[in-house]
Amino acid sequence: MKKAALIILFTIFVFSLAFGGVGFTDLQIRLMPPSSEHPFGTDMLGRDILSRCALGTLISILIASSVTAISLAFGILLSFLYLHPSFHEGIILSVSDSLKSIPSIVLALFVSAIAGPGIAVLVISLSLSHISDISRTSYAESRRISKEGYVEAARAMNGSTRWIFLHHVLPNMKGYLYEQGISVFLSSIIAESSLSFLGCGVPQPLPSLGSILSDARPVMTEAWWMILFPALIILLLAASLQLLGSKPDTTAH
Repeated sequence: MKKAALIILFTIFVFSLAFGGVGFTDLQIRLMPPSSEHPFGTDMLGRDILSRCALGTLISILIASSVTAISLAFGILLSFLYLHPSFHEGIILSVSDSLKSIPSIVLALFVSAIAGPGIAVLVISLSLSHISDISRTSYAESRRISKEGYVEAARAMNGSTRWIFLHHVLPNMKGYLYEQGISVFLSSIIAESSLSFLGCGVPQPLPSLGSILSDARPVMTEAWWMILFPALIILLLAASLQLLGSKPDTTAH
């Protein structure tokens, strides 16, 4: 199943690179149904939905990748800091719990309302929310690993904190970091689409899967293709990432 998920993700990524574009406005072909010339149809301004869906998918992937990289980097950094005896984790964990109490979309809406819509603002606001999740779980994971016998032995041999982290803690966090990365990536895709649907995500004229769905609301009964194709891409992304992040069934038969 994971191979199928990787194939789907790779296909979507190639599709986004090959066909992405903002789309040219041509009111003479507005709201055209899917055809050989426009396989996904056109929108209310006559723009090709295939090229807009492709570029919107690429933008979503880039945003989700940035959020995932930032969140995991902070998670790794905090895991390293937690190993220092002089590090007071209470303040960091209190801030983390405070941020975690605010839903990611609400936090992103708040930041966007202050700083205005934009890709950089979107990445920062989504990263803030996911850093709070990863910092708490990174703390628990690094504490668990640091109590293992091989870590205690490394400490008894006067191993430095950095050496212990790089050679013992971080390698044993690979599975955790993989699962967290997939979870953050999927959550970021959904959050970005939701915010763009609300008009607080990717700024115009750049397309987003969420903004394409938002544009379809006034004509959803007559232009079904404006709903179908972006929603199908989001569904395929979510399903493949869910399969990619799922653990194999180890139940004995």
